[in-house]
Amino acid sequence: MRYLETGLWADVRELPGALRDTLAAADGVAEAAAVLRGVDRIVATGNGAAFYVAHALWLASLESRSPVPIVAVPCGIAIRDEFRWQPGDAVLAVSSSGEFRDVVEIARRAAGPCVAITADADSSLAAAATAVVLQRVVSQRAVTHTQAVAGAYASALALWAAVTGDAELAALLTGVGDAAEQAVADAEAWAPDVGTPRAAIAVGGGPAWAAAMELALMLKEISRIPAEGVETREGATSASFGLDRGHLMVSLDAAGDPDGDEAVRLCAAAGAVTLRLPGAGGDARLAPITTLPAAAALSAELALAAGHDVDRPAWTDAYYETARSAP
Repeated sequence: MRYLETGLWADVRELPGALRDTLAAADGVAEAAAVLRGVDRIVATGNGAAFYVAHALWLASLESRSPVPIVAVPCGIAIRDEFRWQPGDAVLAVSSSGEFRDVVEIARRAAGPCVAITADADSSLAAAATAVVLQRVVSQRAVTHTQAVAGAYASALALWAAVTGDAELAALLTGVGDAAEQAVADAEAWAPDVGTPRAAIAVGGGPAWAAAMELALMLKEISRIPAEGVETREGATSASFGLDRGHLMVSLDAAGDPDGDEAVRLCAAAGAVTLRLPGAGGDARLAPITTLPAAAALSAELALAAGHDVDRPAWTDAYYETARSAP
């Protein structure tokens, strides 16, 4: 398993510690929660993996009781003049660098309060925000985010637990470092043989839908494989229509889940190679964290088999040119 020698995997191995540090510090959580308790709606936004954090938080929020609704909106939509902000809205802006151009601009334009989740207290986003939840990233050797994605989502859950007074969710988060550590060990012991797929879909239900979107992004950005991340019922229906031999379907649902099992069966019948990602199962709200190590391992192994640079993909410079904010 050559991916074990990559910078990406070194980042993944440090993920449990970064999560423990982030949650133990709870830097800015109480202050940000006080800001959000008085609003009418939370518009959670970001780009790419950061948007998937917002999406996962929205999905997790559906399992709790709160008078404050969350909507997850990609920053490319939220920044448009056509997006209708409502009185009483607050922005929850996610960017580990704090420099993603559109997210920073949304924070600067916000008519109401803005809470930022970022790893850089000196970033442009932090400067524009009303309150900042600061996550810990031990290191980032690879361009692809791992610690930042998991830490941002853990921070979002901690913030949501504080906003809603959800003691059960807060208790769940006390074990997230151990859960991540087990997920890293499980991923290192996992050696799937999927050949060289031409295309892929990743499938997950509840918050695992956001994890499926993140896996699809990793397959695209690391492995350079066209991929789509979908909700489980979509995986069993419309997303399976284009599958054929030479394609891959990855399930992020636990074995025994009726919808997940059906999606695997139907995608296999279409000719795709199917597999389940380690880290599925347990509390679904943690799926975006516990499935991340195996998602990185699978993507990196496929990338190396195809001769791609795992740590600095060919698209890196073009991405930074369009994504970063102006000073």
